[in-house]
Amino acid sequence: MLMADAPRDSELVRTAQAKFDLSVFGLDCVKRAAYRVTGNAAVEIAIEGGFAVCTINFSKAVGRAFADAAVERLRLEVLDQDLRGTIAAETASVRNAVLALAFSRSGLQSND
Repeated sequence: MLMADAPRDSELVRTAQAKFDLSVFGLDCVKRAAYRVTGNAAVEIAIEGGFAVCTINFSKAVGRAFADAAVERLRLEVLDQDLRGTIAAETASVRNAVLALAFSRSGLQSND
């Protein structure tokens, strides 16, 4: 079988790419997600026309199916990081109240 006839899944690639609309996801969120999925690859982030363009650079050539799965993991992780940020913002006042109460009873502060 000729390479041109080979199925797309058997194609070897060194990079894969995903775009994230910065009006939907913050750059910090994209950076955190990229860091979490960098097991056997490095993620390069560039800003182009209001999008964060993430290029996943694999340390060795991988199959197209593997590259597509890596892009999917990145997409899911960006969504996860976005939701974590939303939850943190929504619960900040409760978290701060709990911490203030815990430290007020810890004996770490002087009563002067």
